[in-house]
Amino acid sequence: MSNQQARRSISGWKVLLVVILLLIGLFFLIRANQVNRDYEVLAATTPVPTQAPPPLAFRELAPMYRYGSVGPEVIALQERLTELGYYTGEIDGKYYEGTAAAVKVFQQQNGLDADGIAGEKTLAVLRSDQAKRFTPPVATNAPTDAPTNQDGKYNQP
Repeated sequence: MSNQQARRSISGWKVLLVVILLLIGLFFLIRANQVNRDYEVLAATTPVPTQAPPPLAFRELAPMYRYGSVGPEVIALQERLTELGYYTGEIDGKYYEGTAAAVKVFQQQNGLDADGIAGEKTLAVLRSDQAKRFTPPVATNAPTDAPTNQDGKYNQP
């Protein structure tokens, strides 16, 4: 092989190498452009992250106090029951036997279901001007379990 043929062969390889490198570079350029477009589409549909929690759909529950409840709401309940004469215990913000019994009597005397739980209806009546004051039960002197005759009169021994 002559010197001139060797140069042509080397320059042919150089040209071929340059063409291959250009094709590889063109492939990566096209692929990078395609990946960038895919990213932009994805970024446009993804919500922007924030520090705040998402808004939640919820309904605030109506207040309800029962045995074991504690806190300032129970203090307010005990104060109102005391004002109306139903509660005579210590105003301590603890809904235990005394508070439950006072609520039950309040419910009985105000025409509510007497379950001892201060729910939405009980609290509405308790806070209203229509809340009745405590009236002690009327005491009778006659024994209730004494035997009676057919006229409803007590049998005398």
